[in-house]
Amino acid sequence: MQKKDMYLPNWVCGLGALFLVVSIVCVVLSFTVFSYSMIFMIGCIIGAVICLGFGVAAILCWKNQWAEMINDDEFVYSTMFGRKIKYRFADIKDIKQNSDAMTLLLENGKVHIESGAFISDRFVDRINCMLESK
Repeated sequence: MQKKDMYLPNWVCGLGALFLVVSIVCVVLSFTVFSYSMIFMIGCIIGAVICLGFGVAAILCWKNQWAEMINDDEFVYSTMFGRKIKYRFADIKDIKQNSDAMTLLLENGKVHIESGAFISDRFVDRINCMLESK
């Protein structure tokens, strides 16, 4: 992944794996320890479904969400589902800063960048250059 200009760190994959393990533990507990109580059993199943969702989402983001510069004018962005979209730096209109991420607003779409993502200096410089020229 190091050749990418924006990618998520390995701890995101680890967190996803942890959520998957907790999901499995919840399922096992619901049918063994808590099988005598329907309320605890349902609670464990709900917890398992929630953890499964978070785990799958984290691993999908870690694996598929990245950006790579093609040249000084264009870059490819891959969403968490692996959909690859080519954008031009000249199409950057603005940047929206959130508490946990930032979003590049482009003329024909959006690029979501998590706050914990690794971003190359050349990618940041190119974005800043485009924002300063607007």
